Amino acid sequence: MFVGQSKHTITKDGRLSLPSKMRDVISQKYESEEVYFVLIAGNILCVYPEKEFEKAIERIAEIQESSLQEMAQLERDMCANAESSKIDGSGRIVIPQDMRDSAKIDQEVLIVGARTHIELWSPGRWESYQENRTTDVMRKWTGAR
Repeated sequence: MFVGQSKHTITKDGRLSLPSKMRDVISQKYESEEVYFVLIAGNILCVYPEKEFEKAIERIAEIQESSLQEMAQLERDMCANAESSKIDGSGRIVIPQDMRDSAKIDQEVLIVGARTHIELWSPGRWESYQENRTTDVMRKWTGAR
């Protein structure tokens, strides 16, 4: 499971060193160095281990409330907006420039664990998200009123 957060720097050619704990999850739990970059709603850049990306695509077919057309569109969008990469021998991934631009990631990046995947945020966008997020779910989870 991916948890925690860490601030890192991206090289000019888009290389990012993943935190060792997260690399270990990918290589040990998922037994693969293959990852998929996916831009989701709000231009959040996600990094999925190969098996989790495949599960996410399969889950689309299980959505009961959607029409076949909506499911096909979601699957198409998810696959069309994905890029694969391998973690190199130094534990780095190369993030496509167009995805960095869409996610507004420059040199500094915040790497955030999100259970089944990793999210990459510009520190400024993350700070804004933290200030503006709704807290209803957190209150329900903690039992606070």
